[in-house]
Amino acid sequence: MADEIRAKEAEAKSIVATAKSEAARALATARTAAEQSIKEAKQKSHRSFRDQVTKAEQEAEATAEKTVEAGRKETEQFYADNKSRTTEVIDWLTKEVMSSYGNL
Repeated sequence: MADEIRAKEAEAKSIVATAKSEAARALATARTAAEQSIKEAKQKSHRSFRDQVTKAEQEAEATAEKTVEAGRKETEQFYADNKSRTTEVIDWLTKEVMSSYGNL
């Protein structure tokens, strides 16, 4: 009877050791899976952020091009509208200088 008890104790110890080993293996597998999941989530987040930045840069570039083109057109229109006044301004400026300093 004592031998049977010892055998059962040894069997129970073996079962407990096996269970601990399997639990440790399962825990390691779960940790690895969690770490991999976190790594993938970080990569996905980084990729998403990079894509958003690229899109924002492209939109800003398009807006800047439109703004520059609008400014260029406005400048050309201003020049065209005021081109005829150039002669008037030159004449006025010449008269002012001549009246202030005379003929040198």
